[in-house]
Amino acid sequence: MIKITIPKNNIAERKYILDIIFDEFLGLDFKVLESDDCQDWEIELENGSKIIFEDHFFNKYLKELEYLKLENIPAKVEFVKNQFIVEDDIPIIYGNKKLETKNDELKTIFCGIDIFASCFFMLTRWEEYVNKNRDSHNRFSANESLAYKQGFLDRPIVNEYVEMLKNMLLELGLSQKLKTRNYQLFVSCDVDQPYDCTVENIQNLIRVGAGDILKRKSIKEFAKRVRRYIFNKLENYKYDENYTFDWYMDMCEKAGTKAAFYFIPTSIEKQNGCYELQDKKIQNLLKYIDTRGHEIGVHGSYQTYKDKDKAKLQKNMLDNTLINFGIFQKVVGNRQHYLRWDSSMTPEVLEYAGFLYDTTGSYADRPGFRYGVCYEFSMFDILNRKKLSIKQRPLIVMECSVIDNMYMGLGYSEEALQVMKELKQRCFKYNGNFSLLWHNDHLKTKKDKKMFEDIVRC
Repeated sequence: MIKITIPKNNIAERKYILDIIFDEFLGLDFKVLESDDCQDWEIELENGSKIIFEDHFFNKYLKELEYLKLENIPAKVEFVKNQFIVEDDIPIIYGNKKLETKNDELKTIFCGIDIFASCFFMLTRWEEYVNKNRDSHNRFSANESLAYKQGFLDRPIVNEYVEMLKNMLLELGLSQKLKTRNYQLFVSCDVDQPYDCTVENIQNLIRVGAGDILKRKSIKEFAKRVRRYIFNKLENYKYDENYTFDWYMDMCEKAGTKAAFYFIPTSIEKQNGCYELQDKKIQNLLKYIDTRGHEIGVHGSYQTYKDKDKAKLQKNMLDNTLINFGIFQKVVGNRQHYLRWDSSMTPEVLEYAGFLYDTTGSYADRPGFRYGVCYEFSMFDILNRKKLSIKQRPLIVMECSVIDNMYMGLGYSEEALQVMKELKQRCFKYNGNFSLLWHNDHLKTKKDKKMFEDIVRC
């Protein structure tokens, strides 16, 4: 068994990151020893050889949560090379480029990169707690992040640190078998508008139809809207451009995967969908998705990311709806509406609600590795200083982030497709998970559908 000796401070934080890296990511047996005499991260293999990673973070902040300060985010990140990395260089969030090997009676590697504090920084997102800047939806934006500012948001740097550690362990004669992984594709759909909301009822039809005639001067659009209203009432959705579920599931099945469809359990409050779970057409849709073997989950409403009781209520609503209609798959997954997230609260909110995993983990304004990793991992409650059972399945690409003008604005270009493909390839390189979000109402044109098919099947 590997022995890891750590200083006697920030114990909960240190044990969390060691557990994630050694157990969840590498699958290695280890035990942690606490020592007053230890100043660094000392890793001793079964054969007695060692790796010593210099501590450049936690030893500076000896009181609980003392590290949670804006000034503790580095202003500059250095990119360095060494023989153990798998890319051309590696960014150092905390530490320095020192790397020495001593071949005495037992081999020891001394490394200046504090990979544990750096991984803790990325996986817990404590950066987002201390940086209070937010957008109009109270979200932490990509352009506020250290990863974006320093040019590594498109790199899974936690994976890179883990690979460097793995190579060091192998160099020293690791006897344990490392965990093996297979690349996985996760395709998911946030069901914001399963149907055209403008023909949801006669009031909407009259209001928007009047705009077709008086404002947009289009009798043709008004006629199409009336036709859509009539056919939708007859439960025939062939004229509803939002209803793309058949095609969506067909494409996923052709790619050898099943999609996850996340539904907003209630839209009574503002900034949510235009449907309720008790709507007959929603219940029929849920049954249809289930019969085809695809996943059904919660799209936590706009208000739930800080409200544990509301989050739990909404999960129970969907659970009960499925049970009442003879759908026996369990609701295990969640994604927050608008990707709203509070790193100090939302993980604990979702744990309390009873979810097994969340997949909100991307920025709205830019795709990439918000958590620096393409593996699923157990989240951490920053303020209560404890590891949670709920997993984060980081979202890597949301189509809007790349295509829409309000974000990257690349449209349906080759550049947009290349951005998505490169992120997918990086996940594949580390045998990780490429998690793609594509909304059902963002498949209205041939360009939409072609780009979706290209990225899913590449």
